Amino acid sequence: MRIKALLVDDEANILKNLQKVIPWESMEIDVVGTARNGEQALDIARRERPEIILCDIRMPVMDGIKFLEALREFDTEAEVIMMTGYQDFSYVRSVVRYEVKDYMLKPIDYEELTHTVERLANGVRERSEEQQSMQREWHRVFHLAYEKVLYDLLVDLGGAASRSLLQLHDAEVGGLSFAMMLVD
Repeated sequence: MRIKALLVDDEANILKNLQKVIPWESMEIDVVGTARNGEQALDIARRERPEIILCDIRMPVMDGIKFLEALREFDTEAEVIMMTGYQDFSYVRSVVRYEVKDYMLKPIDYEELTHTVERLANGVRERSEEQQSMQREWHRVFHLAYEKVLYDLLVDLGGAASRSLLQLHDAEVGGLSFAMMLVD
């Protein structure tokens, strides 16, 4: 499964280094955008829905903290790594409430950053697989329940309750198919 990443920093050199030094392709990660401030990053995040975001804290127009606050209003799942050249603990404290996964100081140790990105990407893939597995399981349960309701209707065991269950999920039954055999 390929993952989307967004890179946000007001320094063009850092954006270039992030794109070139980290082995995105070998980690099966697509960099879907780069932004020089939080406003640009929000536009890209709304459009692309990246799973991993590397973001500077201090930027013009909209800083990383305001960006993160706005991001969490519509995306609570993105894994965010904050980057800063400032060792002030108040920055760390201010981003913790937005569920930042890591905090890196500049100058960036690109090897450490690569390991962190890889770890987060693996976590995203595991969660995605779990969600897909749960959806498949739910689909099987729904299919069995729907089959039971149809059976009850055929043998007239369910009455009005079974009919209301059928109507309740009419929109979700498009992928279901049943065969009926009548034996006399």
